[in-house]
Amino acid sequence: MGDRPLLLIADDNEDVVMLLKSYLRALDCEMIVAADGEEALALAQARLPDVALLDVIMPKRSGWEVCQALKNVQRTSGIAVVLITARGDVKDRLTGLQVGADDYLVKPFDRDQVVKRVRALLSRQPAREPRPEGGRSGFESLLFDRASGFPTVPVIINRVKETLIEQGEIGIVFIDIEQFESIEVEYGWAFFDEFLRRVSEVVTAESKERFHNAILAAQRVGGSSFYVFHQTRGQDLSAEAAADAMAADLRQKLIDTLRQRFPNMHPEQIGFYVGAARIEYRPQIRLERQIYHGMQIAADAVRDAEQQRRKQLTRELRDIIRRKRLTTLFQPIVRARDATIFGYEILTRGPAHSSFRNSDMLFSFARESKLAWALEAIALDCALKRLRHMDLRNRKFLLNLEAEMFGEELKLHEMVSFFSEHRGAFVFELTERAAIEDYRVFRGLLEEFREKGIEIAIDDAGSGYASLEAIAALAPDYLKVTKSLVSTLSSEPIKQDLVRMLVDLAGKINATTLAEGIETQEEFETCRDLGIELIQGYFFAHPRESVELGEAEVAESVRAMETAPQPAGAVR
Repeated sequence: MGDRPLLLIADDNEDVVMLLKSYLRALDCEMIVAADGEEALALAQARLPDVALLDVIMPKRSGWEVCQALKNVQRTSGIAVVLITARGDVKDRLTGLQVGADDYLVKPFDRDQVVKRVRALLSRQPAREPRPEGGRSGFESLLFDRASGFPTVPVIINRVKETLIEQGEIGIVFIDIEQFESIEVEYGWAFFDEFLRRVSEVVTAESKERFHNAILAAQRVGGSSFYVFHQTRGQDLSAEAAADAMAADLRQKLIDTLRQRFPNMHPEQIGFYVGAARIEYRPQIRLERQIYHGMQIAADAVRDAEQQRRKQLTRELRDIIRRKRLTTLFQPIVRARDATIFGYEILTRGPAHSSFRNSDMLFSFARESKLAWALEAIALDCALKRLRHMDLRNRKFLLNLEAEMFGEELKLHEMVSFFSEHRGAFVFELTERAAIEDYRVFRGLLEEFREKGIEIAIDDAGSGYASLEAIAALAPDYLKVTKSLVSTLSSEPIKQDLVRMLVDLAGKINATTLAEGIETQEEFETCRDLGIELIQGYFFAHPRESVELGEAEVAESVRAMETAPQPAGAVR
């Protein structure tokens, strides 16, 4: 019996349990049953089933809560979770995706779908250690950051406490990647995971060389900050001087090594904040409080550096705006069916050797610094200057604008007059980072642009309920599927269902779907097979200063895809 797959069915409705058990007998699995969320969690932790089917609405704990509890602990994170619900709308599926569910079943069930989906999850399960037959396991439930490989602080806190007691004092180093968001946005999640792995390798190597029995930890799962706890006994320098010297030295080592490892990255993108602290053991104070206080001191040193950096960035951005030092780029958008070029997204970057080379870094910092409209105005002028000297060649051009920028100033802008002269060639891509207070009034505003031949796109479709509300209220011409849905799309049924829903919604409102952030051939093919019409991302081309360069990169990417070896049995 121990070799048979184990399924957990958790539902407070006995009829539903009986129905699922009858359907799943075809898979020759052992099945265990729970009638509420707490019992489901206890059974999952004790028996480690291969697949857990969890009713969303259960007594004591919801299926969402049980799923989140399982996925956030290393020992149970490998359990495939299927959420069961009577409602399968986009909002519920987004919630399931956020808590880590692997699939969704909507009542009333279809026998073939139940068997097919559970069988698919069973086939993906790796070989596991022998499953306990009863009672809770004595193993610790650990949390690890996957990219860096480091445990999180709660995992190593007992070792740190022992070191503090034995040594009488410890040093703490806090390391934070300076521009982690802009790196991931510009180069993609796969690249950033590799960047994190390299950072963790450098931190590990340097810690081994500098310290005896150093203890390393990630601040949190999926983050970009790390701690090093180390012994300090025997250092000749004062505590403060030793900490500051070590922090400065480690920071420079990280910068030098990572710039050498990633030569194609802009040097200004590779930076680190490093803070340090040193604490002495005080028996009258709880150990955890002493350690977390030391961690706070090290993090505060980083925050001081970040504040100084922020002031410097504000001065730099004001100078860029004043001197109009912006670059207009064009990223190709291709048709999924034949990989021919449909059009381009117009992007804006700061100067090549500045802190604002990345578009997202540039505009997000401008919003935070209350300089967004000043920057948008200059970006529009720079883009218009480039477009006036281009042969548009019956291509579409998408221009990203914040929702709050649509107003009287934009309607009177010279660019709108230029766009109206080339009816059907331009699309305003609406980014809804600020809430739209009155959709009826805003839709009327968009209709004025449509009358001038300017189409409308909704950015980040599927990223949340507000975006779905905007789709329903504004009836855009294009839906841009958010990068977060594209990433790992081929292996996540919930994401696939969400994309299908967006494709279906686009068909109902006569909109065209566009998936952004495509980085791999697998992502491209999955999007195409799910009905996405347009594709944009590094798999085909990066943003370029001319459309000719973009066309050449797309052509090269298509050739590479066509000549790549195909898996056995694959049909092109």
